[in-house]
Amino acid sequence: MAAAWKACWSKDEQDKAMEEASELLRALENELKDKKFFGGDRIGLVDIAADFIGFWLRLIQEVTGAKLLTKEKFPKLCDWIDEFLSCNAVKESLPPRELLLAFLQARVFPSSAPSISPSK
Repeated sequence: MAAAWKACWSKDEQDKAMEEASELLRALENELKDKKFFGGDRIGLVDIAADFIGFWLRLIQEVTGAKLLTKEKFPKLCDWIDEFLSCNAVKESLPPRELLLAFLQARVFPSSAPSISPSK
């Protein structure tokens, strides 16, 4: 997680961080083999622990323009993300995508961020 975060946000050591994060994502990619989830056909602890990759990392890349996790580089991991995020239990437990996207955009572009007010 730290390497991926640095690869997307850090300007100083971005190339080194991208290499490190790619190496770690490759290890996860290799663990999936031909499985739907890390433990097999059902979501398990590793899948839940990896939700940062499935939900947050895609949004961070969208905001920052980083190209760390792509279908070309990591097809199995991207398929896992699609499966993971399509599960009802996962969808119900994640924050609204639009609010998180606005939060991240405010972090990258603080002067142009819209005001976010919590819904009642």
